Amino acid sequence: MNKKKNSIFKNIIHLFYSTILSNVLNAITLILLANYFNSKNYGIFSVALALAMIVNFFTDLGVSNTFLREGSKKGSLSTTFSSYIKVRVVCLLLSFLMFFVGIHILYQEQQILYMIYSLMIPMVIGLAIQSIGITYFQLTERMQFIASIKIFSAIALIISTTVSMGLKVDVHLAAFLYGFSYLVGGLYSLYLLLSKAELKWKSPFEKQLLTNLSPFLISGLFIMLTPQLGPLVLEKTLPLTLVGLFAVAYRIPSALYQIPGVIAGAFFPLLFKRYNRGELEEHTRLNILQMKIMSYTGMCMTLSLFYLAEYLVTILFGDEWGAAVLPLKILSFIIVLQGFNIAIADGLTTRGLQNRRTIVQFITIAIGLLSFYYLSVSYAVAGSAFAVLTMEIVSFIGYIAVNPVKRTVLAKVIIPYGFFFSISFILIHYSLSQYPFIAILSTIILVSTLILLLDKPIKDLIVGFIKKKNQDGRQKENGKIAN
Repeated sequence: MNKKKNSIFKNIIHLFYSTILSNVLNAITLILLANYFNSKNYGIFSVALALAMIVNFFTDLGVSNTFLREGSKKGSLSTTFSSYIKVRVVCLLLSFLMFFVGIHILYQEQQILYMIYSLMIPMVIGLAIQSIGITYFQLTERMQFIASIKIFSAIALIISTTVSMGLKVDVHLAAFLYGFSYLVGGLYSLYLLLSKAELKWKSPFEKQLLTNLSPFLISGLFIMLTPQLGPLVLEKTLPLTLVGLFAVAYRIPSALYQIPGVIAGAFFPLLFKRYNRGELEEHTRLNILQMKIMSYTGMCMTLSLFYLAEYLVTILFGDEWGAAVLPLKILSFIIVLQGFNIAIADGLTTRGLQNRRTIVQFITIAIGLLSFYYLSVSYAVAGSAFAVLTMEIVSFIGYIAVNPVKRTVLAKVIIPYGFFFSISFILIHYSLSQYPFIAILSTIILVSTLILLLDKPIKDLIVGFIKKKNQDGRQKENGKIAN
């Protein structure tokens, strides 16, 4: 059991540092572009980026999840992986064909079309290849290779953006170079796959990859649409300058809430394996641990972003983007909600209850569309931020309601951790909010203290981990002395 725990934490560490580094570099590129483009061009770029992410989803259609499901079973992984790649290639070709037609129907303005094509073609190809590599290494639990793919792609991104600004290229060429960076990352992912993975191209296609695919397809569509709803709906209700403002405010939390998702990436294949082996109690135990770690991480990031919103906007984007401060403060709370939501939803998926997750996502998207439309019309960018928060709250309530072990989840995670966060935030905010850095540190310390004092399993886990590290250290010292 200790080896399994160490493996989880080792994989989390690999994903954690790579996600932080890659997200920091990605955020820097978007900040640079926000300063390089004017607000209208940045609004157009945000719409093009949202469309590119939609096209990228259709290169997968949920088959990555079925690959993780089938690959976690006993059998020939190389045969399953070869079938997976074949599906992805077919989906990529069909996606481009379908969206080239659709985009011309939806958009007639040449400036928008040029931006979409410049960004979408290289970016979607690159993301598809990266996704294949990341999914394979996730299943085989070699997260160090996922880390290298993310970091390599992020470095290519920052280099291309710096070159674009240094040469003062046209906005469409800047968008192309942004997308081309993902293609460079994809080629690196392909290189790793060819050197680390065994492929059997002539093996028969495994139809199991397409079994019960529709719940993953629909769920994946909803997951992908959630962060893209803003630019796509607001483009119809607000001027492009305000769309750019919302994009700037949303960009920071949308990058940060991927960090709790790192933890999910380490737990996801293990949860599948526990369920496939019929180890339901162990599955629940692991999922509860995942929820605790992810929610705590989300709390720390929410607090930091809430109190530093004004500083971040001013330093990163400049005084002209000052109107983004209030939306950013509102959006900061989606990170803590995401910490809970992703973990609870993963518990459903890995239990074979993807249909329940899909129903909740459908309700969330429907409410989100209405919220974005009416709140943006009435309250502009601040209303749009509340629409995003509304979606996360709906998801939170829905995932808990349909969870088969909701009593355990409520008793061990939601109620205690929700209480720890709420009481800490309220006490500190009304006494130290005028000192943001002290407020952040004080709230995090208070939350951490409450967890360590009142959550015995987490306390025992940390103490056991420290003791093992000390024991390993003593064994190494004794070994050196013996030699």
